[in-house]
Amino acid sequence: MFIVPVIAQQTADSTTMAKEAEKSPWAFAADAYYYILPAEENIITVLAYADYNAVHFEARYNYEGQNTGSIFTGYRFETGNKLKFAITPMLGYVFGDITGVIPAFKLDLAWKKFDFYSESEYVIDLAGNENNYFYTWSEVAISPFENFRTGISANRTRLYETPKELQRGIFAQYTIWKLTAGVHYFNPFTNDSFVITTLGIEF
Repeated sequence: MFIVPVIAQQTADSTTMAKEAEKSPWAFAADAYYYILPAEENIITVLAYADYNAVHFEARYNYEGQNTGSIFTGYRFETGNKLKFAITPMLGYVFGDITGVIPAFKLDLAWKKFDFYSESEYVIDLAGNENNYFYTWSEVAISPFENFRTGISANRTRLYETPKELQRGIFAQYTIWKLTAGVHYFNPFTNDSFVITTLGIEF
């Protein structure tokens, strides 16, 4: 008469263990950015991410400059309930046409349907201090309905330069399944305007 409860308990334990086993501490993602540039050759930037719990790893190509790769590691700190805040300090190394070290950080802030995201870094070029450079990509956004995000963005980079030191624009993104597609339109309705299409995946 005690067999059924024991079997039931073992079945419940097995189900719980199976669910826990499915929750891997690892998470992976990748993004591709396609720069559609006026009167210049278009550029593809590729980024890959791996997270082990709060430990963050990242690799980039054609981000700090063309024909240039970079790798990063960092740690994510999170806090908040309704107002969520996270910061990820990172240290990186860049190689290729540029060689140097990169202190960097990522910042996330979210409240209801609004969010702010920024990733910034300072490239310390080992070839000389005159080549040091500050990069940033920031977004202020709203998600008016599920899976859709839109807002304004700013970008400072050497990958593509215009007379404007800071490129400003608007963007929209849509997520379906594990894919997120987006379009950024920088310096809209000017002679310096350009478009970046993006595609990201989580797995």
